[in-house]
Amino acid sequence: MSKFVDKYNQMFLDYIQMQPSSVSGQENFSVWNNKRYLWNLIYSVFDLGIPDNWNMSYYRFFLFHQGRLGVFYTKKFGWVPMPFATESRDFFFFPKRMEGFNPELDENAVGIRGVNAEIIYILDDLCGLEQTVSDYAYKLAQIDKSFNVNLFNSSFALLGFAENEKDAKEIKEGYRRATLGEPLILLKKRLKDAILQNFVNAPKNQLATDELHKARRNVINDFLTEVGVRNANYEKKERLNSQEVNENNDETSAQARIILNNLKKCYEKVAAVTGGKIQLTVELNYNYEFIDSREGADEDGL
Repeated sequence: MSKFVDKYNQMFLDYIQMQPSSVSGQENFSVWNNKRYLWNLIYSVFDLGIPDNWNMSYYRFFLFHQGRLGVFYTKKFGWVPMPFATESRDFFFFPKRMEGFNPELDENAVGIRGVNAEIIYILDDLCGLEQTVSDYAYKLAQIDKSFNVNLFNSSFALLGFAENEKDAKEIKEGYRRATLGEPLILLKKRLKDAILQNFVNAPKNQLATDELHKARRNVINDFLTEVGVRNANYEKKERLNSQEVNENNDETSAQARIILNNLKKCYEKVAAVTGGKIQLTVELNYNYEFIDSREGADEDGL
């Protein structure tokens, strides 16, 4: 990383670097729009508290997209968060000497973690959630495309065959009258083998929007479970018993709690290195309650 790229330029770079592949296909505005939606779902999980002179949009973008931020002291702005490059690592291969970037600085900020700088990260590998969001955005974009194509195709009832142009016009006229709701349509006997009998049923056979809507809902639910947003089991129609609810809560809260614990530990170190001048907080916006399934509770845990 040789120079700072602000979050808006980074979002632009993410877009112009979109490339087609044999798996995900051509990235497009549908992928882009789904990414924005999924990022907001992630942001909704955590209630973050930062100093008044820090920008929340900036902070969340780099923290969750890139997975980490450095906190440096600068003469011009005091203690501020910045993307950083690692110049050296400690015994555990974590950043030790770091260089922070911001175009508003006269020169890059340089610091040693634990002395005059610290890092904030969400996952142990110091990576962000960009790949997770991209994977789900691809899936949702494919479903959106299928949904639109299916709606378009459902407008075409059938492809018929005629011996000549005269018969073709007669079949077309019969189809037109059928779509207007006429209860009885009389055509010449020689056309009885045409596929007029499928006029009514063909649109229904072509329409699969219900299945596609369920597929989209299931993909979103998988994403919600992965990032820590409570959601209902869309495929199970009856009520979940207590064991199933608890298992869902375990799975849903798993990654969210890792991020929560990492941030709290990082915040303690930031407070220590800044002499208490920077106080950061984080809480989960979702309460993962567990239903008592001990002896005496019914199958719904009540």
